[in-house]
Amino acid sequence: MTKSPMKLMLRAWNKELKNPVWGMGNRKHRKACARDFAVASIETDADIPNQAEADDRLAEELTYWAD
Repeated sequence: MTKSPMKLMLRAWNKELKNPVWGMGNRKHRKACARDFAVASIETDADIPNQAEADDRLAEELTYWAD
């Protein structure tokens, strides 16, 4: 069964937000933020075929956050 692009991006965000640099100690808060961020990411990129691609697109998206 294939996963939807939303589920793939949500998983990418969940993995990213586990990084201590984000300061997301509370699991509920981390999951809620991941959902919100994934929705925003999907608005710009909805054609995600697999998890590796979702991880790559998230990494690319995060490089532009400081701009």
